[in-house]
Amino acid sequence: MQAIKPQVSLKELTTFKVDSNADGFLQLDSVDDIIECLSQIQQYDQRLVLGGGSNILMVGDYSGLILYPQLFGINLLDESDNDVLVAVAASENWHNWVLHSSQQGWHGLENLALIPGTVGAAPIQNIGAYGVEVEQFIDYVEYIDLDSGVQHLKKQRECEFAYRDSFFKKAGQGRYLVTQVVFRLLKQPQLNLTYQPLASYFEDKPSVNPADLIERVCEIRRSKLPDPELIPNAGSFFKNPVVAESVYEQLKQSHPDLVAYPVDEGFKLAAGWLIEKAGFKGVKEGDVGVHTQQALVLVNYGETDGRKIWQLAEKIQQSVLQQFGVVLEAEVRIEGRQA
Repeated sequence: MQAIKPQVSLKELTTFKVDSNADGFLQLDSVDDIIECLSQIQQYDQRLVLGGGSNILMVGDYSGLILYPQLFGINLLDESDNDVLVAVAASENWHNWVLHSSQQGWHGLENLALIPGTVGAAPIQNIGAYGVEVEQFIDYVEYIDLDSGVQHLKKQRECEFAYRDSFFKKAGQGRYLVTQVVFRLLKQPQLNLTYQPLASYFEDKPSVNPADLIERVCEIRRSKLPDPELIPNAGSFFKNPVVAESVYEQLKQSHPDLVAYPVDEGFKLAAGWLIEKAGFKGVKEGDVGVHTQQALVLVNYGETDGRKIWQLAEKIQQSVLQQFGVVLEAEVRIEGRQA
């Protein structure tokens, strides 16, 4: 049985690279490990499952138990003439899995290349980019209820997927631990080029294959988003807010260059555009700032205190609310004693 370690630094396990210690830290190397350690895990009321650490900001030490699963493996479960069913363990690197799936001739995830993090985090956050959300290719998710110790399987339609949301996320941190995600992918590519920069780039190309699409998606992401290994960050810090059509029309009148996209609930506004118009693109305060190429990304230039990053985020939220009447919600999870 694994032992809980006290006072473990989380700095190198999160992409913002700020100082934070966990009161308890438990690495779990298999599903059997998780089951064997349940009694220890259940002694903690406050728990946090940590994957790649790419969507989290620690604002102080963590006063509970950090669960650090290390579950690996990719297995083809079934295939038909049209598709394949593939089980991927939760700790597999997301981008590596996208590349692997394409190389195997399993298609659908191309637009999600280079998104940081692990496979297990993908359904929790319902990650998405460039016209595709991961829910479109999930068949079911296997997870453990850490409160009861029961292992569950939840089909796609039961996962309550929404924009950057899911059944798992709504339950809060530390209740459910995803062990593997099962994807249903296509044998014949059906490339999604609805995102305008992709459509424009490929419109004059006689043919486009999945490798071409992955390459272009990676180029776009690298041009807009800083590499967290070079400049610590957590990618898009805020969600793109969704507003009613009436609100959109009012904003469009006063801001003709407003960037927005129609969705079922109304219009999705580009949070990066709002932040840039509020004057924060490229702003630097001390050792934290807003990225010079993408206003949606907050970056760390050497700050060790996560609270300084959150203070800048709150300043941005207040300014956007004041100027546009729109509430920006953090996409990044805020954790720690000061949260």
